[in-house]
Amino acid sequence: MSAPSRTRSLIVVIRNGLHLYRRDPLIWGGSLGATCALIAAIWPSIEDSIGKAVGSYPEGLKQAFGIQELDSVEKYVDVEMLSLIVPLALAFFAVRCATRALVGAEERGHLDALLSLPLSRRVLVAGSFIVTGLVLAAILVVIWLLTWSVGTVAGTDISASVLARGVANVWPLSMAFAGLAILAAGVLHRQAAVIAIATGTLVAMYVVDLLGKLSPDMEPLRAISAFRYYGSAVQDGLDVTHVLGLTLVGVVLTAIGAVLFDRRDVL
Repeated sequence: MSAPSRTRSLIVVIRNGLHLYRRDPLIWGGSLGATCALIAAIWPSIEDSIGKAVGSYPEGLKQAFGIQELDSVEKYVDVEMLSLIVPLALAFFAVRCATRALVGAEERGHLDALLSLPLSRRVLVAGSFIVTGLVLAAILVVIWLLTWSVGTVAGTDISASVLARGVANVWPLSMAFAGLAILAAGVLHRQAAVIAIATGTLVAMYVVDLLGKLSPDMEPLRAISAFRYYGSAVQDGLDVTHVLGLTLVGVVLTAIGAVLFDRRDVL
């Protein structure tokens, strides 16, 4: 019997990964979506006062945290959740998800058995990246649905399309860091080390972007931060070049990581 084709092997890896993470959209999407929904639900009670409060904020502070005018529920959810909490949480999820079948399986002693099958390491890496993208998209749909539903019931006149573009903007950022984690997995043998490097870079890039907004001297350094290209899709719309750029970064880093993972020894 001939070995299965790479396409068939990839489909099997993806199917297995989706089964493994089948509960995560409800767990991650439900928890983050419930928090976003709560933020949306309280908007009517603070709508009048929050606008006055924002007007008194220092201009530098408003620029640093992407606050322009908080005159809609979508902008309030964006500032409270989509500017920091949701992207950091889901980038961390993407890092863990993308490397579980690689260095995670290696640590548990499962990778040797898995690779004894007619399965290419590069197919395994590609499948992990694709599964991460699909599960992440499902989580974002749950977040959007919960937030929009509760906001509508609360009478906030929340816009489904504006909220959708803000939530969707999290996907390419998270996938870029999934690619970084896979690149690290191509060299390292411990998932904890991979996660530490990827999430450490994530936090460092956020800090660099924040400092660049606060200090003119630091502003040029924002070019090296992924958050410079994340922005606020709710307030400024989706920037297609930034979306494609971050996604391409994830794909390229994954491709390099696949080559490195294919060449290194498995413990």
